[in-house]
Amino acid sequence: MRARVAILRLVLALAAALTMAPFAAHAADASAAREKLRQTLLYGIDSQVMDAIQGIRSTHDTGFTAELVKVLSAQRSDSLQAAVLDLFKEQKVKDGEVRAKAILAAWQDTRDALLISAIQYLAAIGSPGLAAALQPLVDSDNNAVALAAIEALGNTGDKSAAAFLVEKLKSPDFPDGRKNQCVLALGNLKDPVAVDLLLSIAGSTDQEKIRRMYSADALGKIRDSRALPVLRSMSAEDDALIRLYAESALAQFGLDEVFPNLLQGLRDDNARIREQSAKALARPLSPSQADSAAPVLAYKAEYDPEATVRAAAIQALGAIGGDSAWRTLLKIYTGADHSVDSREAALGVLSARNLSGSLEAIRTVVANEWSSFDPRVLESTAKVLSTVKSSDLRDLFARFLGSKDPAVRSYGLRGIGANGFSDLKDRVKTMSEQDPNPGVRREAALALEKL
Repeated sequence: MRARVAILRLVLALAAALTMAPFAAHAADASAAREKLRQTLLYGIDSQVMDAIQGIRSTHDTGFTAELVKVLSAQRSDSLQAAVLDLFKEQKVKDGEVRAKAILAAWQDTRDALLISAIQYLAAIGSPGLAAALQPLVDSDNNAVALAAIEALGNTGDKSAAAFLVEKLKSPDFPDGRKNQCVLALGNLKDPVAVDLLLSIAGSTDQEKIRRMYSADALGKIRDSRALPVLRSMSAEDDALIRLYAESALAQFGLDEVFPNLLQGLRDDNARIREQSAKALARPLSPSQADSAAPVLAYKAEYDPEATVRAAAIQALGAIGGDSAWRTLLKIYTGADHSVDSREAALGVLSARNLSGSLEAIRTVVANEWSSFDPRVLESTAKVLSTVKSSDLRDLFARFLGSKDPAVRSYGLRGIGANGFSDLKDRVKTMSEQDPNPGVRREAALALEKL
C-alpha cells in the first residue's frame, strides 16, 4: 500500500514540477521525477506500473510512449496491457498497433478484457484492414466480445462491414441480443445499403420498440430521402420515445424536407421533442420559414413550462435573427417576470448578435437593478458582458467597478482586461491593491497584466 501511495505521490510531484519547469530547481525536480516514473514503468511490479499508468492518464502526459510500448511488447499481465491500450486509445497514439493486432489475431486464445481493449483501440486509431479481422468475432461465444466487435465495425467506415452487418441483421440464426448493436453500427457506417432493411424495422410496429428507435436513429444518420415517409409516420405515433427518435432523425435532413415536422414537434407534449425541434430550427431560415417559425419559437421562449425548451427556443431565435426575434429576446431580457436563466440566455444571444440594438435596454436593466436586494440579474448581466469585446461597453464596465457586489466588480474587471481599456488602468491598479475582497484584488491584478 505504501509503495502505491509513493507512486501516486511521484506522479503528482511530476505534474507539479512540470508546471514550474521554467525555474531551474523545479526543472531538475521534474527531470528526476520523470526518470523515476520511467524506471517504474520498466521495472516495477504490476501494481506499481498500473498506478503509474493511471497517473499518466490523469496528467495527460504523452512523454512515456516508448516505455509503455515495452510494457506491451514484454507481454506483461493482461490488465497492464489493457491499461496501456486504453491509454493509447485516449491519446490517439498508434505505437501499440502491432501488439494490438497480434492480440486480435490470437482472439480465440486471449482473455476477453484484453481482447476488447485491443478491439476498441484499433477502431479508435482507424487501423487499416480492421473490418475483415473483426468479422469472425461477431459470432464469438462471448457476448461482450461480439458486441465490441460489432461496435468497432461501425467505426471502420468500411463498406464491406455494412453489407456484412445487414446480412447478420437479416439472419434468423444470429443472436437477437446482438441485433440492436448491428443497427447502431449501421447508422455509424452511414451506408445506403442498409436503408431498406432499416426501413422495414422502423416502420413495423411488430418489431421491438428499442430496435425501431435505433433504426430511426440510424436512418437519420444515413439521411436517405427514402426514409422520410416512415420517419414522418413514426413522429405521429402515440409512444413518446418513438416520436422523440423520429423527430431527432428528421432533424438530420435538409430543412426544406422536414420543416413542417419540426414546427409540429414544437407543439408536442414531450419536452425532449420540443427541445429537439427547437434546436433543429436554430439555423438561418428562408423569409417564409422564419415567418412561420418565429412566432412559435417566441411563445416557447417565453412560456414553455420546461426551462430546457425555453433555452433552446432562445438560441433558435438568435440563429434565425431579424427584428421579430430581437424584440422577443429583448422582452425576455428586460422582463422581470422571466427567470434569471432565461434573461441571461437572451442577453447572451443579443450581445453576440445584436449588441448595438440592445445597449439601451442593457443600460436600463443595469440602472433598475443597481440597488436591488436580489443581485442575480445584475451579476448575470455583468457575467455575460465580461466575455464581449466592444468599445461600446466601456462605460458599463467602469460602472461595474463601483458596485457593492464583488462578483459584479470582478466581471467588470474581466471585461476591462479583455477589451484592453487602458485608460482605466489607474483605477484597476488601485483595486488590485485596495479592494476589500481578495477575489476582486486577484481579478484586478489579472486585468492589469492585459492593460
